[in-house]
Amino acid sequence: MSNLVLKSWATVAAALVLVSCGGGGGGGENAPAPPPVVVPGPPAGPPAGPTHSLSGSILLAETSAVDSDSNSASQVGRARNDSFDTTQSLRTPVLLLGSVNVAGTGPTGPNFTGGDELDHFTVVLEQGQVVELDFAADTLANDLDLYVSRNDGEIIGSSIGENSYECVRIATSGTYVVSVNAFAGASVYNLRIGAPSANSSCANSTSGLTRILPGQVVAKALPATVKTARSSVSPSAVNSPSATTLTRTLTAAGLAADTVVGSDAPSLLIMPPPGRARTAALQRLSGSAATAPASSTTTAAAADKVPAALRELMETVAYAKRLARSGQFAYAEPNRTSSLQAIVGTYPPSDRLYANQRWHYEMINLPSAMARVTGLATQPAARPLVAVIDSGIVADHPDLAAQIQGQRSFVSGSSTPSTASADDFSLPDDRSGFHGTHVAGTIGAVTFDGSGVAAVAPMAQLLPIRVFPHGSEIVNGEADASGFDLTQAILYAARLTNSSGTLPARRADVINLSLGSESACPAAFADAIARARAAGVIVVAAAGNNSGAALLSPANCPGVISVGAVDARRGKSFYSNTSSSLTVAAPGGDQRVSTTGSGLPDYIYSTLGDFTSSGQRVPSFGGLQGTSMATPHVVGVMALMRYVHPAITVAQIDALFTSGKLTDDLGTAGRDISFGHGLINARKAVDEALALAGGAPAPTVGTVVALPSSLDFGSVRTTAEIELRVNAASTERVLSIVSNSPAVTVAARTIDATTRLGSYTVTVDRSSLPLGGTFVTLTVTTNTGQFDVQISVQKVASGASAAANFGRVVVLLVNPANNAVINQQEVNAVNGRYSWSFSGVTQTRVQVVAGTDTDNDRLLCARGEACGAYPQLGANLTVIDLSTNRTGLDFEIVPLGGSSAAASLATVTGSGAGGSAAASVGWRLPP
Repeated sequence: MSNLVLKSWATVAAALVLVSCGGGGGGGENAPAPPPVVVPGPPAGPPAGPTHSLSGSILLAETSAVDSDSNSASQVGRARNDSFDTTQSLRTPVLLLGSVNVAGTGPTGPNFTGGDELDHFTVVLEQGQVVELDFAADTLANDLDLYVSRNDGEIIGSSIGENSYECVRIATSGTYVVSVNAFAGASVYNLRIGAPSANSSCANSTSGLTRILPGQVVAKALPATVKTARSSVSPSAVNSPSATTLTRTLTAAGLAADTVVGSDAPSLLIMPPPGRARTAALQRLSGSAATAPASSTTTAAAADKVPAALRELMETVAYAKRLARSGQFAYAEPNRTSSLQAIVGTYPPSDRLYANQRWHYEMINLPSAMARVTGLATQPAARPLVAVIDSGIVADHPDLAAQIQGQRSFVSGSSTPSTASADDFSLPDDRSGFHGTHVAGTIGAVTFDGSGVAAVAPMAQLLPIRVFPHGSEIVNGEADASGFDLTQAILYAARLTNSSGTLPARRADVINLSLGSESACPAAFADAIARARAAGVIVVAAAGNNSGAALLSPANCPGVISVGAVDARRGKSFYSNTSSSLTVAAPGGDQRVSTTGSGLPDYIYSTLGDFTSSGQRVPSFGGLQGTSMATPHVVGVMALMRYVHPAITVAQIDALFTSGKLTDDLGTAGRDISFGHGLINARKAVDEALALAGGAPAPTVGTVVALPSSLDFGSVRTTAEIELRVNAASTERVLSIVSNSPAVTVAARTIDATTRLGSYTVTVDRSSLPLGGTFVTLTVTTNTGQFDVQISVQKVASGASAAANFGRVVVLLVNPANNAVINQQEVNAVNGRYSWSFSGVTQTRVQVVAGTDTDNDRLLCARGEACGAYPQLGANLTVIDLSTNRTGLDFEIVPLGGSSAAASLATVTGSGAGGSAAASVGWRLPP
């Protein structure tokens, strides 16, 4: 689940803990490290008592790459990539970890003094691919921009906002140079390029429909009386503070004496011509704003390293941004030939990050379910209410705020054990993980708005109920949730008498419990759940992430819909618990691999929280894995059923699960221990609910779809399976499935002889492919039309080692008793993995964590860096028993706050549930 783990049920106040998908009570679903600790020196004298050794490998997705001239002091094979003559070659899909900085900013290191303002990458890109840049530093002081150029330096795409995410969509296939520019300050960044997608909602394109006119800036001054750079208006106007300051700014900008700047309309400002006058103006503007962060001068330090066209555009951007930062303008921006083009439509949704969610929503047949819902003659009047009993919610998150309909907190032992707010007001050191925020986003994030993420049930309203303490609520260091509080939260959600003495405005339709404990179902849980069901509430809980043969509690309680997890290939997720009483499976992800063509690990993507370097909480997005993430998929489907048929009963839903009418069978025929009744199917669920409602309109005509809709073979994988199916009642049949490359072939595996629907095996023969990345298209032709399935393949030179690499990794051996670091070692990637080992260890209980230090700030597991722990990174790291030597302790590392999703790879803090970590959270290394 990233689940809550009940540590003990000896008392009513037994504690629950959010854990991640790793294993019993520890391990993780991407949670942050404990507070910073300094690595000590080696112990004095010989060790006392017996010693043991432990070793393992650190794994990373094949798409992983590292900036060749990062600020890491221990980077191996350093190579400058700051000019067009020394670009770094990349293959796609790729997720690259890098760093850039203006001279004199950021941590000390190889790039501090001279700066590393530009990183250039040569890459072959296909139409439909999107280049995404995500960076970790506080945007108030740091600003990174993204440019895409042709080899000759002609700029054809840019993303120059002042937020932590930039993107450019490729309109024409070809070889390009992708440039990351530190306009201001310094930051670690993640650069991601996934497989081509026709559904990207990135507004910035290389299509040429929109381009920046070099040397021109559109600006609107704040209310003032200045009319020209050397004003000829009345002396009283010129001498007013605002007028004087604006005049000074315009003069510093080198604008002509007759430049007109009005206070009620935008003006077109023409920059000084290229050369010394422009450079001087840019330098003056850089110093004109007292609070402005250190920024590049066009970048003057790198001006001779980029083609003239790119330099001209960067100077125009710098000029506009510095005018804007002067504080004298309502806005100042480059003059564009036309407005940016946004992707709009009903489905796939226009939400910017839907591409990251596409694999897990298509797997549960959500697009077809939404088509069925939107095809209804009239939309239902009532919106379903879902209670998310968890760690609280980022209540001001733009993708969640409008969906929240009431909230409540139940925290025993605090000064305010029950409050009306479930806001997750965590501080960085609280390590809340923003688990509840992630769960809530999957269920009911605002959708179809062109930003953020999409939800399974966007019409659902949310009732967040917090049961985990934060800050001053934490008693005796215990940040776990009480079993008593959980029972009261269930009763409150069901609008039944509870310890708060209050009731919600209306009863919840569904309760999400992405939490658990290693115990039999307590009587208090069983009673609360039975009463909630009797009131008409559907209760859904996560199976647990122990890889064990038992469900955690409350998933093992009578009447609960228990949810296991599957990966992107529809196999059981390695961490998911099994049981003969498991109800259903849903996508939970597997961060160890990247198989969906996005270039990202196979995470579940949703809403999160984050922290700026100053500790301020901000909304974010990111990926997590676990049965905690699978559960809200099922909860969302239940909400869809309640939307189209509000009166559907708990007993009817139980019967539909038992008959297999809500699922696609996986594994052994019928119900089995790994998948329960099978994989949840949103379209089947909506159809069944409508059928029970009676009088529903006839199902819309279905169409053939492919699951998954894209495949990534990497450089090793040779076979994969796709399934062709109709998403509703239909007479459509498959006529052919044809590859546009002889290197990729398709053969029927298990299909219907008449419709040719069913399972197909896709095989790749790389012998005829060129080195690097290749994208192949499978065209499926039916009796009514055609659609494509995108295939990504990598080929490396014979005998070449795997290229996956995040740079030097520091491995820490941690004492679980006090979070102190016992020992450390630095390792480099060999054949796409890192090997580590410790010997002479006297402790019998240890933990292992590892991460990169790309920016050389001596902080491990900070936002934007790669991090991991054995067996999974979580709030409570798994304790390794060293009563004997241990080998094979393998785990993976991924960026915390990676590309796409505003930290599209989860930055996490504590509780194993995921979330964001502040830049101050991590392990502090010695100087």
